[in-house]
Amino acid sequence: MKYQSTRLENPQGKLWHIGVNESDIGKHVILPGDPARCEMVAAYFDTAECKGVSRGNPTYTGKYHDVDVSVMSTGMGGMAVAVCVEELKHIGAKTLIRMGTSGSLQRDIPSGSFVIATGAVRGEGASKQYIPAEYPAIADIDVVCALRDACHEFGVEPYLGIVRSHDAFYLESPGAHEGWEERIKPWTDANVLTIENESATLFTLGSLLRGLRTGTILLTGPNLYEAHGAMGTMNDPDYPNKVKLLTKITLRAIEMIDKLPDLPTR
Repeated sequence: MKYQSTRLENPQGKLWHIGVNESDIGKHVILPGDPARCEMVAAYFDTAECKGVSRGNPTYTGKYHDVDVSVMSTGMGGMAVAVCVEELKHIGAKTLIRMGTSGSLQRDIPSGSFVIATGAVRGEGASKQYIPAEYPAIADIDVVCALRDACHEFGVEPYLGIVRSHDAFYLESPGAHEGWEERIKPWTDANVLTIENESATLFTLGSLLRGLRTGTILLTGPNLYEAHGAMGTMNDPDYPNKVKLLTKITLRAIEMIDKLPDLPTR
C-alpha cells in the first residue's frame, strides 16, 4: 500500500478541512488541541498573521528568529489530528510538534512538569485504520532531542518516555467512570508517563507518510490517582506562565530543527 492521500481543495483552493494552502503555513507547525492556545502561542512569534479559521480552528503564521513557523489547532482526538497531518503534508509542512496538556499516570511526576514523548501507546482508533497496532508510534529522534535540549536551555528538566493516547476521555481522566483505577494501573505499572489523545496518531502518520518530523511536549496536571474529580492544568493560576515557557521551549526547538536537512519523502 502506498501512503499518499488525494489532495482535496475547497472552491477557494484551500485544503478542505484546515482551510489553508502552501502560502499560508510555515515549514514548522505547532499543533495545540485547544483553539484558544493558538493566539497565546502566536503572541511569541516575531511576526504573526491569522491565515484563517476553519471549523473553529485558527491558523497563525509568521516568523520566529527568521524561521517560518505556524500554529494550528487540531481540535481533540486522533481523527482530527489525522486530517491535519494529511493536509499539512500536502502543502509542504516538514515539522509537526504537538504542544498540549495531559494527565500524569506517575505519582512522582509533579504537577506542572514537562513531558517529552519518545513514543505512544496506540490506544486510540484512528492510527489503526492505517496500519495494525503492532506498528510502533515513535516520535522523531531529532524533535525529541531538540525539545530536550531546549528545555535544558531554559533550566527545565523534562521527563522523557512513553505516553498513552486514547479516545474516551471519561474512561481515563479526572472525570472517569467507576473502575478507573483498574483501567489505568497497567499503564502506570508499565511506566507510561501520561495520558492524552493525539500523539499516537501524529507519530504513526508521521512515519507512514514520510518526510515529516513529529514530536510532542506536554504540560502535566496532578497525577490522576490524587486528582480524580478535578481538572488540574488550566485551573492552575500559573497556567499562563507555564504555557509561555512551553511555547518558548517549543520555538527554540524549532530553531534547532530548522538547521537540519529535510527528511526524504520516498
